[in-house]
Amino acid sequence: MSYRSTPSPATPLPTRPVIRDRRGFALEAVLLILVMFSVIILAGLSAVTTISRTSDADYRGARVSYASEGGADDIMSQLDAAMQDGIINGADIASIQTPEIPGYAITQTTRTTGTPVTRTITSGPFSGLYSLNQPIDIQVTARDSAGSRAMAVLSVNAQTIPLFQFGVFYEEDLEILPGQVMTFAGWVHTNGNLYLSSNNVTFQSNLTTPDSAFWQRKDKNDRLSGVYINNNAGTAVKLDFDSRSLSGPAFKTRSEQKFNGRLMTNAHGVRPLKLPLPANVPPIALVEPKAGGDDPMVQAVKMAWKADWYITVNATGMASGNICKFMLQERTGGLALPDSTMCKKIFKAKPNAFEEGRERIGADLIDVDIGMLRVWSDSAPTSRSPGIMYFEIQGGAGHANYDYVAIRLRNGIRLPKSRTLADTGGLTIATNRPVYVLGDYNRNSQVGDVWRPAAIMGDAVTFLSNPPIGNPNMDTTSAYGDYRCTTAKHPDGWCDILQTTFTKRKARATEVNAAILAGHSATTCDYARAGCSSPQYGGGLENFPRFLENWGSDRVFRYTGSLVSLFQSRVANRYAWSNRAYYDPPARQWSFDVNFRFPERLPPGTPSVGTVLQTAFRPLY
Repeated sequence: MSYRSTPSPATPLPTRPVIRDRRGFALEAVLLILVMFSVIILAGLSAVTTISRTSDADYRGARVSYASEGGADDIMSQLDAAMQDGIINGADIASIQTPEIPGYAITQTTRTTGTPVTRTITSGPFSGLYSLNQPIDIQVTARDSAGSRAMAVLSVNAQTIPLFQFGVFYEEDLEILPGQVMTFAGWVHTNGNLYLSSNNVTFQSNLTTPDSAFWQRKDKNDRLSGVYINNNAGTAVKLDFDSRSLSGPAFKTRSEQKFNGRLMTNAHGVRPLKLPLPANVPPIALVEPKAGGDDPMVQAVKMAWKADWYITVNATGMASGNICKFMLQERTGGLALPDSTMCKKIFKAKPNAFEEGRERIGADLIDVDIGMLRVWSDSAPTSRSPGIMYFEIQGGAGHANYDYVAIRLRNGIRLPKSRTLADTGGLTIATNRPVYVLGDYNRNSQVGDVWRPAAIMGDAVTFLSNPPIGNPNMDTTSAYGDYRCTTAKHPDGWCDILQTTFTKRKARATEVNAAILAGHSATTCDYARAGCSSPQYGGGLENFPRFLENWGSDRVFRYTGSLVSLFQSRVANRYAWSNRAYYDPPARQWSFDVNFRFPERLPPGTPSVGTVLQTAFRPLY
């Protein structure tokens, strides 16, 4: 039999995983990683570049901004220099030079905005005073080579401040060292250093200086601990520090703590205040006579050019008996002159009228009878009333009758009326010679008195007390009884004829209401400064108004006005103040005349001083 064999199912063979060829994968991975790192690096580099560019832009922006601010500061300094003559005018603005800063292109525009306006100063060291304000805008643009640009805009005020707003104003160092009790109400400013020392002085308002304040005498190492300054609450606080013991911010902080900042120095940013005079023209020009070479700026300052009554006196006629024959009188605007009869009543010459104890010489006087002037002027004020009278003295050397010519104002209890009822009027007397004031002047303390704006300007101002009671003309006849001016009676009060020696005579209480602008006697140097040897004391503010009598603490000299000194006396400087055997000081009731806070009540021809104050700053990009 045949058969077919059936094969049995085949047993499957075990399978093996398929192994692919992985050659080249490492390279791919490396490339992938490199790509990733490249992206990261590029991103980082991009970020760094962006940051770098931003930082560079910020850096350039900051630098160009600083350049524009520096340019604005440069122009501010130019304006400040221009204001050293006390005024900013169109020529000053036109002369502004565009600053040059290496690496930057600078452009600038400086212009006045609007018209000058009178308003109260509301910021800075002179806050509270009023001034004529001229706003000025400064725009400075700076560009660098990369095109970065910035602009600085600065707003400033050119401030012109009437001098008689200050209770005291000095151009040079100011010393206040009274022996008698003294309380002073009014702003005190000096462009020099301020020296304070006393047992009994109180200041009721601000004291400012762009230099230093010293609780110390200037002539020697001595200080007294009775100097007080009122704080804002009106409380008198004792001064116990100065610019030598504290400087900079420490001085400012202490002043704020004790006096609410009423004592201010260079630490507070106080700036000098200057007359509007050209460079190299001294402040004494203000009281000097007219000169042919005076330019318009000098003419605008000199009282001689402002005067509506200019009187030239030939001093050789002092003993003639009629000084009017030796006077040339000029009036502006068609105003009238007195006839010869009235002239002789108003003006009289008195050579060697009395012995001047301080100057040790006979005073040769041009007596101006203000009472007679008022009678004449008030009869037709619209055509006669004087505003500014200027006296120029010619000749006067080498003769005893006119070797010390001075102006004396007498019978000045009331001043002439104004030309119109709407005008407060007033009278300013000016000369480059010494001025004497006999008795009450512009009195304002009794019923019937009429105050008017008044100023007296000269080389020096000396106050003589009221003549004996009921004897205003210092008569010697028996009709005046015990008050006649004779050696037998010796009444209290000023008598020319009894002042024939340097013997001190008893004064009478006297009142003066007028601004004073005159020369002073200065201490030669500060004992604490190198090179200062044996300094000679000049007398200080308390002796700026001069006296020649025995006043004493029981005789009051009542003064209200403004005390201004811009120069040292040139005529009344024969002897130093230390020669003081000729007088005893009065009890001083001195204060600032608050009427002068109003522009319309200032004396005719009031001088002004100026400064520049930054009011706003803003950067533009």
